[in-house]
Amino acid sequence: MENIVESILLQSLNGMSFIAILALIGIGLGIQLIMMEVVNIAHSEFLMLGAYITLLFIPILDNFWIGAVLAVILVGLFSLIFERTIIRPLYRRPLDTLLATWGAGIVIRELVGFIFGRQYKSIGLPISGFVSFWGIEYSAYRLFIIIVVIIVLLAVIAFFFKTEYGLKARAIMTNREMASAVGVNTYRVNQLVFALGAGLAALAGALISPIYSVGPYMGLEWLVGAFFVVVIGGVQTIWGPFAGAVVIGGAQGVVEYFLQPVVAQIIILAVAIIVIRSRPKGLFIRS
Repeated sequence: MENIVESILLQSLNGMSFIAILALIGIGLGIQLIMMEVVNIAHSEFLMLGAYITLLFIPILDNFWIGAVLAVILVGLFSLIFERTIIRPLYRRPLDTLLATWGAGIVIRELVGFIFGRQYKSIGLPISGFVSFWGIEYSAYRLFIIIVVIIVLLAVIAFFFKTEYGLKARAIMTNREMASAVGVNTYRVNQLVFALGAGLAALAGALISPIYSVGPYMGLEWLVGAFFVVVIGGVQTIWGPFAGAVVIGGAQGVVEYFLQPVVAQIIILAVAIIVIRSRPKGLFIRS
């Protein structure tokens, strides 16, 4: 019985760390879709770039944390150019942005692979060791990820509900034309929110770089899960992706405890398809 409790606790913590990363990626993707009605397939490349920038700056700065901060800043700045040149001409045209960002993502991946090679690379854990509690030992770094993501997500919530730009962003989500009519610069707010979403993806890439191998295709492994998060939670409110991350991440963690990861992913895909068919607006949006 004691071993079962310890296994459940260990799997729950693994699920929480997975939910935390998935939430960062999914929320960034979701707010872009809510605000601009664009489907950004290249969102996975922002994650990949965040991991690569962290990897590149570690030997130069000899500090993982500064590298992670620079990754968020540099990817955020890159996303401003990306939004201005690729996304903005295609606002409110989801199919067109899907195709455009899919092509842009291929270009980014291939450029990174050409410059840095296609071999996957590893980064040492910035926080080593384990934390002992309730009869188990758990990775100190994974616990750190959970704590950091909770703080960041609270900051994102505070941004949307406690700041002037957040108020403008929510106004645009509710009624773009009305927000523009009362003087809100919708293009500027869109660009800021797009950079915020890209920065969240870059942070996710930096945080997972010591756990997963860093390579040009690493972002694709998370893209499908991020879209599931958006679909399950719904795109009419910023709370949707939060809830979707909990559902998808938690369900996958539970299913993988009993079944092989590949089988678990197939089951999650089937669940997502059922939700799309039965609740096209998402589980947490009233029809």
